[in-house]
Amino acid sequence: MRTAFGLLLLLVFSATQVRGQISAQKNMPNYNTKPYHFGFYLGLNYTDFQIRHEPNLNDVENYFSGVTQTVPGYHVGIISELKLTKYLAIRLNPTFSTTVRRVTFDVYSRTLNRRDYLIRDVESSFIELPLELKLKSKRIDNYQMYLLTGLRYNIDLASNEKVFDPELLKIKVNDFSYEFGVGFDIFFEYFKMSPQIKGFFGFADIIVRDDGVYPAGINQLLTRGMLFCITFE
Repeated sequence: MRTAFGLLLLLVFSATQVRGQISAQKNMPNYNTKPYHFGFYLGLNYTDFQIRHEPNLNDVENYFSGVTQTVPGYHVGIISELKLTKYLAIRLNPTFSTTVRRVTFDVYSRTLNRRDYLIRDVESSFIELPLELKLKSKRIDNYQMYLLTGLRYNIDLASNEKVFDPELLKIKVNDFSYEFGVGFDIFFEYFKMSPQIKGFFGFADIIVRDDGVYPAGINQLLTRGMLFCITFE
């Protein structure tokens, strides 16, 4: 998270310095008057699980705890924006993303016949369909701030939901989350670039309930993460 905020601040600082070296001419002056816009974005995500354990773990056989570790992944998406009012727009951004979510479990291993720490990597390849509202500030010269909020539907193409293996941590194909973000539009002569940070938080339990040892101690398994990206329109 510190790295992403550092990159955002660096981009904003660089843009400010460039502004001081060029004329005050307003680039793409009619951009915000157009009814719709298209573009694309590239991003780096940090996605993991939020584990909500059962209230009485002492009563759960062979399970003691689970801890997640963040592993970076990437995002590639298409931007389609429709203007609603002068400062409000709606966006649908079809996206492909990949990530690996790593969980370390403290459990009793049936294979090893003893208590042990077992690491499980859950690899995911998502088709994402985020629907967002974009609230924009007043444009000043070639700069404009904005806020984002919305809902996201994810389809995990690499889901192991149907695989029969008690040693796997299995998650569902479909996931739902809400998201919040902030960004900074920089208008150049022929395009607009926007560094952006978003956080997303799942509200659907995605763990597969079966006879494996891992679901026994988990009340809910939710998605959470952060995305740093740069958009081009």
